[in-house]
Order: sequence, then C-alpha cells, then structure tokens
Amino acid sequence: MSSIEKILIPAAEAAALLSMGKSTFWREVARGTLPEPIKIGGLTRWRVEDLKKFVQQQATEPTTA
Repeated sequence: MSSIEKILIPAAEAAALLSMGKSTFWREVARGTLPEPIKIGGLTRWRVEDLKKFVQQQATEPTTA
C-alpha cells in the first residue's frame, strides 16, 4: 500500500497540525495571522506547504517578552 502525502487539508486537520483548537484556528485565520485557505468546488482547504512555512517563520522570528 502506497502512502500519499496530502497537499491540502481541511480546517480540523490544519488546526490539529498546528496543535490548536478549531475555534482558535478560525480566530487566527480571521485575524490574518494564519495563511488564507483556498476554495475548491465549495470546499475550504489549506495548503500544507503554507502551514509549514508559517510554522518555520514563527520559529525564526524573535519573540517579544
């Protein structure tokens, strides 16, 4: 059985990938903090690559305390 790497995921999976709740995820999307979704045939999906880039950027930005 071959394993296919997903390139698009729904909100619930995107939130889980980022270790956050769904409501927090949607709030951050609305704020513009997280990448914009794409719409395909009435479905809302996020590019896994965009989410990975977001995490990478967050990891390299200095934190403000």
